[in-house]
Amino acid sequence: MLMTLMFLLSSVFLINLFIEMLLTLSLIMFIFILLNWTFLKSMISFSFCMDFFSYNLVLLSIWIIILSLMVSFSEYSWKNKNYFYLINLLLLIFLCLSFSLKDYLLFYIFFESSLIPILLIILGWGYQPERLMAGVYMLFYTLFASLPLLGLIFYYISCTGFGSMNIYINFMIYNTWMEIILVTAFLVKFPMYMLHIWLPKAHVEAPVSGSMILAGILLKLGGYGIIRFLPMIVSFHQLKMKYIFISMALIGGFVVGMLCLRQMDMKMLIAYSSVCHMASCISVLFVLGELGFKGCLFMMVAHGLCSSGLFYLVDVMYKRTGTRSLFVNKGMLNIMPNLSFWWFMFLLANLAGPPTLNLFSEICMLINLISWSKLNMFALMGITFFSGSYSIYLYSLSQHNNFLLSKNAIKTCSFLNYYILFSHLLPLNIMILSIMSFY
Repeated sequence: MLMTLMFLLSSVFLINLFIEMLLTLSLIMFIFILLNWTFLKSMISFSFCMDFFSYNLVLLSIWIIILSLMVSFSEYSWKNKNYFYLINLLLLIFLCLSFSLKDYLLFYIFFESSLIPILLIILGWGYQPERLMAGVYMLFYTLFASLPLLGLIFYYISCTGFGSMNIYINFMIYNTWMEIILVTAFLVKFPMYMLHIWLPKAHVEAPVSGSMILAGILLKLGGYGIIRFLPMIVSFHQLKMKYIFISMALIGGFVVGMLCLRQMDMKMLIAYSSVCHMASCISVLFVLGELGFKGCLFMMVAHGLCSSGLFYLVDVMYKRTGTRSLFVNKGMLNIMPNLSFWWFMFLLANLAGPPTLNLFSEICMLINLISWSKLNMFALMGITFFSGSYSIYLYSLSQHNNFLLSKNAIKTCSFLNYYILFSHLLPLNIMILSIMSFY
Protein backbone atom coordinates (compact mmCIF):
# COMPACT_ATOMS: atom_id res chain seq x y z
CA MET A 1 0.00 0.00 0.00
CA LEU A 2 2.77 2.43 0.94
CA MET A 3 4.75 1.55 -2.21
CA THR A 4 1.69 2.28 -4.35
CA LEU A 5 1.36 5.70 -2.72
CA MET A 6 5.08 6.36 -3.32
CA PHE A 7 4.67 5.65 -7.05
CA LEU A 8 1.61 7.91 -7.15
CA LEU A 9 3.77 10.73 -5.77
CA SER A 10 6.16 10.52 -8.71
CA SER A 11 3.34 10.57 -11.28
CA VAL A 12 1.63 13.76 -10.04
CA PHE A 13 3.78 16.10 -12.15
CA LEU A 14 4.02 13.90 -15.24
CA ILE A 15 0.39 14.28 -16.27
CA ASN A 16 -2.83 15.21 -14.52
CA LEU A 17 -3.67 11.71 -13.33
CA PHE A 18 -6.58 12.79 -11.17
CA ILE A 19 -8.96 9.93 -12.09
CA GLU A 20 -6.16 7.35 -11.81
CA MET A 21 -5.24 8.71 -8.38
CA LEU A 22 -8.80 8.38 -7.12
CA LEU A 23 -9.18 4.88 -8.56
CA THR A 24 -5.89 3.75 -7.00
CA LEU A 25 -6.78 5.17 -3.57
CA SER A 26 -10.24 3.58 -3.78
CA LEU A 27 -8.71 0.23 -4.73
CA ILE A 28 -6.29 0.43 -1.78
CA MET A 29 -9.18 1.17 0.55
CA PHE A 30 -11.40 -1.68 -0.65
CA ILE A 31 -8.55 -4.20 -0.52
CA PHE A 32 -7.86 -2.94 2.99
CA ILE A 33 -11.50 -3.53 3.96
CA LEU A 34 -11.39 -7.12 2.66
CA LEU A 35 -8.39 -8.09 4.80
CA ASN A 36 -8.91 -10.94 7.24
CA TRP A 37 -9.83 -9.65 10.71
CA THR A 38 -7.69 -12.24 12.53
CA PHE A 39 -4.71 -11.11 10.49
CA LEU A 40 -5.31 -7.51 11.53
CA LYS A 41 -5.03 -8.38 15.20
CA SER A 42 -1.47 -9.63 14.71
CA MET A 43 1.82 -7.94 13.92
CA ILE A 44 2.48 -7.23 10.26
CA SER A 45 6.27 -7.00 10.57
CA PHE A 46 9.00 -5.92 12.98
CA SER A 47 8.12 -2.24 12.48
CA PHE A 48 4.42 -2.28 11.61
CA CYS A 49 1.37 -3.38 13.52
CA MET A 50 -2.31 -3.17 12.77
CA ASP A 51 -5.02 -3.49 15.38
CA PHE A 52 -8.58 -2.30 15.98
CA PHE A 53 -7.67 1.39 16.32
CA SER A 54 -5.09 1.58 13.53
CA TYR A 55 -7.30 -0.21 11.03
CA ASN A 56 -10.28 2.12 11.41
CA LEU A 57 -8.22 5.31 11.45
CA VAL A 58 -6.20 4.35 8.35
CA LEU A 59 -9.48 3.66 6.54
CA LEU A 60 -10.84 7.03 7.66
CA SER A 61 -7.65 8.76 6.43
CA ILE A 62 -7.89 7.26 2.94
CA TRP A 63 -11.60 8.08 2.69
CA ILE A 64 -11.23 11.73 3.75
CA ILE A 65 -8.22 12.28 1.46
CA ILE A 66 -10.22 10.89 -1.50
CA LEU A 67 -13.08 13.29 -0.73
CA SER A 68 -10.73 16.27 -0.30
CA LEU A 69 -9.17 15.52 -3.70
CA MET A 70 -12.65 15.41 -5.24
CA VAL A 71 -13.48 18.78 -3.65
CA SER A 72 -10.30 20.32 -5.06
CA PHE A 73 -11.15 18.92 -8.49
CA SER A 74 -14.49 20.78 -8.41
CA GLU A 75 -12.68 24.07 -7.61
CA TYR A 76 -11.82 25.28 -11.10
CA SER A 77 -10.40 28.57 -9.79
CA TRP A 78 -7.60 26.86 -7.86
CA LYS A 79 -4.04 27.17 -9.13
CA ASN A 80 -1.20 24.67 -8.81
CA LYS A 81 -3.51 21.70 -8.38
CA ASN A 82 -0.71 19.22 -8.99
CA TYR A 83 1.13 20.60 -5.96
CA PHE A 84 -2.09 20.22 -3.96
CA TYR A 85 -2.41 16.56 -5.01
CA LEU A 86 1.24 15.98 -4.08
CA ILE A 87 0.76 17.49 -0.60
CA ASN A 88 -2.38 15.40 -0.04
CA LEU A 89 -0.62 12.18 -0.99
CA LEU A 90 2.35 13.06 1.25
CA LEU A 91 -0.05 13.72 4.11
CA LEU A 92 -1.75 10.35 3.52
CA ILE A 93 1.62 8.56 3.65
CA PHE A 94 2.54 10.32 6.92
CA LEU A 95 -0.85 9.47 8.45
CA CYS A 96 -0.74 5.80 7.43
CA LEU A 97 2.76 5.52 8.90
CA SER A 98 1.68 7.28 12.11
CA PHE A 99 -1.25 4.93 12.59
CA SER A 100 0.64 1.72 11.81
CA LEU A 101 4.18 2.09 13.24
CA LYS A 102 4.84 0.42 16.59
CA ASP A 103 7.95 2.38 17.52
CA TYR A 104 7.46 5.42 19.76
CA LEU A 105 10.20 7.52 18.14
CA LEU A 106 9.07 6.81 14.57
CA PHE A 107 5.48 7.47 15.59
CA TYR A 108 6.51 10.84 16.99
CA ILE A 109 8.43 11.76 13.80
CA PHE A 110 5.49 11.06 11.49
CA PHE A 111 3.02 12.47 14.01
CA GLU A 112 4.82 15.82 13.73
CA SER A 113 5.52 15.46 9.99
CA SER A 114 1.78 15.48 9.29
CA LEU A 115 1.77 19.09 10.51
CA ILE A 116 3.87 20.28 7.54
CA PRO A 117 1.44 19.37 4.69
CA ILE A 118 -1.59 20.89 6.45
CA LEU A 119 0.44 24.04 7.15
CA LEU A 120 1.32 24.26 3.44
CA ILE A 121 -2.35 23.81 2.51
CA ILE A 122 -3.42 26.63 4.84
CA LEU A 123 -0.66 28.99 3.69
CA GLY A 124 -0.89 28.13 -0.01
CA TRP A 125 -4.62 27.85 -0.63
CA GLY A 126 -6.19 29.82 2.24
CA TYR A 127 -8.62 32.64 1.55
CA GLN A 128 -7.47 35.60 3.65
CA PRO A 129 -4.17 37.26 4.71
CA GLU A 130 -4.81 36.18 8.33
CA ARG A 131 -3.89 32.63 7.28
CA LEU A 132 -0.23 33.42 8.10
CA MET A 133 -1.11 34.10 11.73
CA ALA A 134 -3.33 31.00 11.83
CA GLY A 135 -0.45 28.86 10.55
CA VAL A 136 1.93 30.32 13.14
CA TYR A 137 -0.60 29.65 15.92
CA MET A 138 -1.02 26.03 14.84
CA LEU A 139 2.71 25.44 14.43
CA PHE A 140 3.77 26.90 17.77
CA TYR A 141 0.93 25.42 19.83
CA THR A 142 1.61 21.89 18.61
CA LEU A 143 5.42 22.11 18.59
CA PHE A 144 5.78 23.71 22.02
CA ALA A 145 3.54 21.04 23.53
CA SER A 146 5.18 18.07 21.81
CA LEU A 147 8.90 18.92 21.98
CA PRO A 148 9.11 17.91 25.69
CA LEU A 149 7.66 14.54 24.63
CA LEU A 150 10.58 14.06 22.22
CA GLY A 151 12.98 14.74 25.09
CA LEU A 152 11.12 12.17 27.20
CA ILE A 153 11.39 9.54 24.46
CA PHE A 154 15.16 10.17 24.10
CA TYR A 155 15.52 9.98 27.89
CA TYR A 156 13.91 6.54 27.99
CA ILE A 157 15.95 5.32 25.02
CA SER A 158 19.15 6.37 26.83
CA CYS A 159 17.99 4.79 30.12
CA THR A 160 16.96 1.44 28.66
CA GLY A 161 19.84 1.14 26.22
CA PHE A 162 17.52 -0.04 23.44
CA GLY A 163 17.81 1.48 19.98
CA SER A 164 14.07 2.00 19.89
CA MET A 165 10.96 1.93 22.07
CA ASN A 166 8.28 -0.58 21.14
CA ILE A 167 4.64 0.32 21.77
CA TYR A 168 3.97 -3.17 23.17
CA ILE A 169 6.80 -3.00 25.74
CA ASN A 170 5.78 -0.82 28.67
CA PHE A 171 8.38 1.74 29.72
CA MET A 172 7.07 2.81 33.09
CA ILE A 173 6.71 6.45 34.12
CA TYR A 174 6.58 7.27 37.84
CA ASN A 175 7.03 11.04 37.82
CA THR A 176 3.97 13.35 37.76
CA TRP A 177 5.73 15.91 35.53
CA MET A 178 6.56 13.19 33.03
CA GLU A 179 2.90 12.18 32.97
CA ILE A 180 1.86 15.79 32.23
CA ILE A 181 4.49 16.07 29.45
CA LEU A 182 3.29 12.79 27.96
CA VAL A 183 -0.39 13.71 27.89
CA THR A 184 -0.19 17.43 27.02
CA ALA A 185 1.43 16.78 23.62
CA PHE A 186 -1.71 14.96 22.52
CA LEU A 187 -4.27 17.13 24.31
CA VAL A 188 -3.19 20.08 22.12
CA LYS A 189 -3.87 18.01 19.00
CA PHE A 190 -7.28 16.87 20.22
CA PRO A 191 -7.67 19.80 21.32
CA MET A 192 -8.76 20.22 24.94
CA TYR A 193 -10.35 23.42 26.21
CA MET A 194 -7.73 26.08 27.03
CA LEU A 195 -5.37 24.49 24.48
CA HIS A 196 -7.78 24.97 21.59
CA ILE A 197 -7.10 28.56 20.47
CA TRP A 198 -5.26 27.47 17.30
CA LEU A 199 -8.13 25.30 16.02
CA PRO A 200 -10.85 27.88 15.13
CA LYS A 201 -8.23 30.16 13.54
CA ALA A 202 -6.81 27.33 11.44
CA HIS A 203 -10.29 26.18 10.35
CA VAL A 204 -11.52 29.63 9.36
CA GLU A 205 -8.42 30.46 7.31
CA ALA A 206 -7.97 27.03 5.68
CA PRO A 207 -9.55 26.14 2.32
CA VAL A 208 -12.40 23.66 2.40
CA SER A 209 -10.14 20.65 1.73
CA GLY A 210 -7.82 21.77 4.54
CA SER A 211 -10.74 22.05 6.96
CA MET A 212 -11.99 18.61 5.96
CA ILE A 213 -8.58 17.02 6.54
CA LEU A 214 -7.97 18.97 9.75
CA ALA A 215 -11.32 18.01 11.31
CA GLY A 216 -11.54 14.56 9.73
CA ILE A 217 -8.10 13.13 10.42
CA LEU A 218 -5.56 15.36 12.17
CA LEU A 219 -7.61 15.80 15.35
CA LYS A 220 -7.70 12.00 15.63
CA LEU A 221 -3.92 11.81 15.95
CA GLY A 222 -4.24 13.18 19.48
CA GLY A 223 -6.67 10.46 20.53
CA TYR A 224 -4.60 7.73 18.91
CA GLY A 225 -1.46 9.03 20.65
CA ILE A 226 -3.13 8.98 24.07
CA ILE A 227 -4.36 5.42 23.46
CA ARG A 228 -0.82 4.29 22.54
CA PHE A 229 1.07 6.17 25.28
CA LEU A 230 -1.23 5.49 28.25
CA PRO A 231 0.32 2.05 28.99
CA MET A 232 3.59 3.86 29.84
CA ILE A 233 2.01 5.40 32.95
CA VAL A 234 2.35 3.25 36.07
CA SER A 235 -0.58 2.83 38.46
CA PHE A 236 -2.82 5.06 36.42
CA HIS A 237 -5.83 4.14 38.55
CA GLN A 238 -4.19 5.95 41.47
CA LEU A 239 -3.05 8.89 39.37
CA LYS A 240 -4.43 12.14 40.75
CA MET A 241 -3.76 14.10 37.57
CA LYS A 242 -6.44 12.20 35.69
CA TYR A 243 -9.16 13.77 37.85
CA ILE A 244 -7.91 17.21 36.79
CA PHE A 245 -7.84 16.25 33.10
CA ILE A 246 -11.34 14.74 33.18
CA SER A 247 -12.75 17.76 35.05
CA MET A 248 -11.10 20.26 32.68
CA ALA A 249 -12.31 18.36 29.61
CA LEU A 250 -15.94 18.09 30.77
CA ILE A 251 -16.22 21.67 32.05
CA GLY A 252 -14.48 22.89 28.89
CA GLY A 253 -16.96 21.01 26.70
CA PHE A 254 -19.81 22.63 28.60
CA VAL A 255 -18.31 26.14 28.19
CA VAL A 256 -17.55 25.65 24.48
CA GLY A 257 -21.13 24.45 23.93
CA MET A 258 -22.35 27.80 25.28
CA LEU A 259 -19.78 29.64 23.13
CA CYS A 260 -21.18 27.95 20.01
CA LEU A 261 -24.53 29.67 20.57
CA ARG A 262 -22.83 33.08 20.20
CA GLN A 263 -21.07 32.40 16.90
CA MET A 264 -22.27 34.09 13.71
CA ASP A 265 -19.62 32.60 11.43
CA MET A 266 -20.81 29.12 10.40
CA LYS A 267 -17.28 27.75 9.99
CA MET A 268 -16.29 29.04 13.43
CA LEU A 269 -19.39 27.41 14.96
CA ILE A 270 -18.56 24.01 13.47
CA ALA A 271 -14.90 24.36 14.56
CA TYR A 272 -15.98 25.06 18.15
CA SER A 273 -18.41 22.13 18.02
CA SER A 274 -15.39 19.89 17.28
CA VAL A 275 -13.85 20.99 20.60
CA CYS A 276 -17.15 20.24 22.32
CA HIS A 277 -17.36 16.71 20.85
CA MET A 278 -13.75 15.88 21.63
CA ALA A 279 -14.22 16.88 25.31
CA SER A 280 -16.13 13.69 26.10
CA CYS A 281 -13.55 11.67 24.11
CA ILE A 282 -10.70 13.07 26.24
CA SER A 283 -12.47 12.37 29.52
CA VAL A 284 -13.47 8.83 28.56
CA LEU A 285 -9.88 7.92 27.61
CA PHE A 286 -8.65 8.80 31.11
CA VAL A 287 -11.31 6.60 32.71
CA LEU A 288 -9.59 3.58 31.10
CA GLY A 289 -12.58 1.38 30.26
CA GLU A 290 -12.83 -0.90 27.23
CA LEU A 291 -16.32 0.32 26.36
CA GLY A 292 -15.11 3.92 26.62
CA PHE A 293 -12.07 3.27 24.41
CA LYS A 294 -14.21 1.75 21.66
CA GLY A 295 -16.83 4.46 22.07
CA CYS A 296 -14.07 7.05 21.72
CA LEU A 297 -12.85 5.40 18.51
CA PHE A 298 -16.37 5.35 17.05
CA MET A 299 -16.81 8.99 18.01
CA MET A 300 -13.55 9.91 16.27
CA VAL A 301 -14.63 8.13 13.07
CA ALA A 302 -18.17 9.56 13.22
CA HIS A 303 -16.95 13.07 14.00
CA GLY A 304 -14.43 12.87 11.15
CA LEU A 305 -17.19 12.15 8.64
CA CYS A 306 -19.83 14.46 10.13
CA SER A 307 -17.60 17.49 10.71
CA SER A 308 -15.96 17.13 7.31
CA GLY A 309 -19.39 17.06 5.64
CA LEU A 310 -20.54 20.15 7.56
CA PHE A 311 -17.45 22.09 6.51
CA TYR A 312 -18.13 21.15 2.90
CA LEU A 313 -21.76 22.29 3.24
CA VAL A 314 -20.60 25.66 4.57
CA ASP A 315 -18.25 25.99 1.59
CA VAL A 316 -21.06 25.19 -0.86
CA MET A 317 -23.10 28.05 0.61
CA TYR A 318 -20.05 30.33 0.73
CA LYS A 319 -19.44 29.81 -3.01
CA ARG A 320 -23.01 30.89 -3.76
CA THR A 321 -23.54 33.78 -1.34
CA GLY A 322 -19.97 35.04 -0.84
CA THR A 323 -20.21 35.00 2.96
CA ARG A 324 -20.31 32.57 5.89
CA SER A 325 -22.28 34.89 8.16
CA LEU A 326 -25.56 33.65 9.58
CA PHE A 327 -26.92 37.20 9.29
CA VAL A 328 -26.84 36.93 5.49
CA ASN A 329 -27.33 33.19 4.91
CA LYS A 330 -31.00 32.99 5.85
CA GLY A 331 -34.01 31.43 4.20
CA MET A 332 -32.03 28.84 2.22
CA LEU A 333 -35.00 26.50 2.45
CA ASN A 334 -36.82 28.75 -0.02
CA ILE A 335 -34.00 28.83 -2.55
CA MET A 336 -32.17 25.49 -2.21
CA PRO A 337 -34.51 22.94 -0.60
CA ASN A 338 -32.30 20.04 -1.76
CA LEU A 339 -29.37 21.39 0.22
CA SER A 340 -31.63 21.86 3.22
CA PHE A 341 -32.08 18.08 3.39
CA TRP A 342 -28.31 17.59 3.65
CA TRP A 343 -28.08 20.27 6.34
CA PHE A 344 -30.75 18.43 8.31
CA MET A 345 -29.06 15.02 8.00
CA PHE A 346 -25.59 16.24 8.98
CA LEU A 347 -26.82 18.33 11.91
CA LEU A 348 -28.89 15.35 13.05
CA ALA A 349 -25.65 13.37 13.11
CA ASN A 350 -23.93 16.24 14.90
CA LEU A 351 -26.41 16.12 17.79
CA ALA A 352 -26.13 12.28 17.90
CA GLY A 353 -29.49 11.40 16.41
CA PRO A 354 -30.43 7.91 15.21
CA PRO A 355 -29.36 5.93 13.19
CA THR A 356 -25.92 7.52 13.01
CA LEU A 357 -22.69 6.20 14.44
CA ASN A 358 -22.54 9.28 16.69
CA LEU A 359 -25.49 7.97 18.71
CA PHE A 360 -23.85 4.62 19.46
CA SER A 361 -20.52 6.24 20.41
CA GLU A 362 -22.25 8.77 22.68
CA ILE A 363 -24.11 5.95 24.48
CA CYS A 364 -20.86 3.99 25.01
CA MET A 365 -19.05 7.03 26.41
CA LEU A 366 -21.97 8.11 28.62
CA ILE A 367 -22.23 4.63 30.15
CA ASN A 368 -18.51 4.51 30.90
CA LEU A 369 -18.26 8.04 32.34
CA ILE A 370 -21.38 7.81 34.52
CA SER A 371 -20.49 4.35 35.83
CA TRP A 372 -17.06 5.73 36.83
CA SER A 373 -18.52 8.72 38.70
CA LYS A 374 -22.11 9.88 39.08
CA LEU A 375 -20.90 13.51 39.30
CA ASN A 376 -20.01 13.43 35.62
CA MET A 377 -23.73 13.30 34.87
CA PHE A 378 -24.23 17.05 35.37
CA ALA A 379 -21.47 18.13 32.97
CA LEU A 380 -22.55 15.51 30.42
CA MET A 381 -26.15 16.74 30.60
CA GLY A 382 -24.91 20.25 29.80
CA ILE A 383 -22.70 19.08 26.92
CA THR A 384 -25.51 16.99 25.39
CA PHE A 385 -28.06 19.78 25.79
CA PHE A 386 -25.86 22.44 24.23
CA SER A 387 -24.74 20.19 21.36
CA GLY A 388 -28.42 19.80 20.47
CA SER A 389 -29.03 23.52 20.99
CA TYR A 390 -26.35 24.84 18.66
CA SER A 391 -27.24 22.26 15.99
CA ILE A 392 -30.88 23.38 16.00
CA TYR A 393 -29.73 27.01 16.18
CA LEU A 394 -27.52 26.62 13.10
CA TYR A 395 -30.22 24.81 11.12
CA SER A 396 -33.10 27.14 11.97
CA LEU A 397 -31.12 30.34 11.45
CA SER A 398 -29.67 29.29 8.09
CA GLN A 399 -32.71 27.58 6.58
CA HIS A 400 -35.70 29.58 7.85
CA ASN A 401 -36.64 33.28 7.86
CA ASN A 402 -36.86 35.58 4.81
CA PHE A 403 -34.00 35.42 2.34
CA LEU A 404 -32.30 38.54 1.04
CA LEU A 405 -33.30 39.78 -2.41
CA SER A 406 -29.66 39.85 -3.47
CA LYS A 407 -29.62 36.05 -3.45
CA ASN A 408 -32.11 35.57 -6.28
CA ALA A 409 -29.50 34.45 -8.80
CA ILE A 410 -27.97 31.48 -6.96
CA LYS A 411 -26.75 28.59 -9.08
CA THR A 412 -27.90 25.10 -8.14
CA CYS A 413 -25.63 22.34 -6.89
CA SER A 414 -23.90 19.99 -9.31
CA PHE A 415 -23.90 16.21 -9.21
CA LEU A 416 -20.38 16.23 -7.73
CA ASN A 417 -21.57 18.34 -4.77
CA TYR A 418 -24.30 15.84 -3.95
CA TYR A 419 -21.97 12.90 -4.49
CA ILE A 420 -19.39 14.26 -2.00
CA LEU A 421 -22.15 14.89 0.57
CA PHE A 422 -23.55 11.38 0.00
CA SER A 423 -20.06 9.88 0.44
CA HIS A 424 -19.85 11.53 3.86
CA LEU A 425 -23.33 10.53 4.96
CA LEU A 426 -23.45 6.91 3.76
CA PRO A 427 -20.72 5.41 6.03
CA LEU A 428 -22.01 7.53 8.91
CA ASN A 429 -25.39 5.76 8.78
CA ILE A 430 -24.32 2.35 7.49
CA MET A 431 -21.56 1.53 9.99
CA ILE A 432 -24.00 1.20 12.88
CA LEU A 433 -25.53 -1.85 11.15
CA SER A 434 -22.31 -3.85 11.57
CA ILE A 435 -21.29 -2.45 14.93
CA MET A 436 -21.28 -5.82 16.72
CA SER A 437 -18.48 -7.09 14.46
CA PHE A 438 -16.14 -4.75 16.39
CA TYR A 439 -16.81 -6.52 19.71
